[in-house]
Amino acid sequence: MSVILITGSSGFLGEEIVNFFSKENLIYALDRDTPIDFQQNPENIKKIICDIGDRDILESIFNENKIDIIIHSAAELLSAKNPKKLWKTNYYGTKNLLDLAKKYSVKKFIFTSTSAIFEKNYDLPINEKEPSSAIDEYGKSKHAAENLILNHAFNGSCIIFRCPLIIGKKRLDKLAILFEMIRNNLNIWIIGNGSNRIQFIYSLDLLIAIQKSIKLQGKHLFNIGSDNVESLNSTFQKVLNHAKSNKKIMKFPKIPGLILLKFLNILGILSFGPYHQRFLISNSVFNTNKIKSSLDWKPTYSNEKMLIECYDNYLKSFLDKKDKSSSKKVTNLKIISILKFFNL
Repeated sequence: MSVILITGSSGFLGEEIVNFFSKENLIYALDRDTPIDFQQNPENIKKIICDIGDRDILESIFNENKIDIIIHSAAELLSAKNPKKLWKTNYYGTKNLLDLAKKYSVKKFIFTSTSAIFEKNYDLPINEKEPSSAIDEYGKSKHAAENLILNHAFNGSCIIFRCPLIIGKKRLDKLAILFEMIRNNLNIWIIGNGSNRIQFIYSLDLLIAIQKSIKLQGKHLFNIGSDNVESLNSTFQKVLNHAKSNKKIMKFPKIPGLILLKFLNILGILSFGPYHQRFLISNSVFNTNKIKSSLDWKPTYSNEKMLIECYDNYLKSFLDKKDKSSSKKVTNLKIISILKFFNL
């Protein structure tokens, strides 16, 4: 049984990591917010409140507990408007963890990075050697954290997973907008012609990759994502077909659509910042040959399978107030009321 420190444990991904690894390991579930109630193996989980930007408190945790593995999923969110706060968590918090991992002889450091370090349109799949094109401070801070990990004096093993949008059975957030359009029998609105391809990764596929990576020695950077990524238009149409909806995918011209998104974001009607706006009209697909070869790993879920499973679960359980899972946090849904009012 290994002792694993999991950061960001009250977030969607952190919660899934804790539940998955607590079956056979002792888990220190660390988050700066009030800990959530984990549903699985609570006897193997110790909850800790700590901001990874607070070096002194963080060191007391390492000093009092022998930690074998760190799985670092804590991050200041993409939507954060304070650059200093972003860098304090995403870069300097990562540095604190690495410094202490070195000092207290942690064996392995696993980090979940993001496709947000790439913010332009890519006609071909992105490999691990592609330079970052981050414009937003979030992407810049995450890329800086990657470089820090790869060049740090920590002498244990390091594995970085660059993740596209992570989807789990209960994942909502901005997906709730899509699901509410379908549930309310509204058309699905997209920007541009919908021919762009956006890759996802199923949370369980990511967890299996993390599990496999624990045996690796040295420093490794892996892209991870689904296979056979179809266009946004095709993927959404399959979800509509599954829901037996007679509504259509409606396309708003790209430039006016982006202007409208910015306007709605300013008004607080739709929480889509600059990165989300660019993301919706661009190709963003990772080349995953390296991880398949190195870890003998492959994804089991396609984009459409993920969305369909998530949508079905949304219909079944979203109104269940007893479920306090962090996965059920949703974004601003004011736009749905406007679409319903105009019967769009």
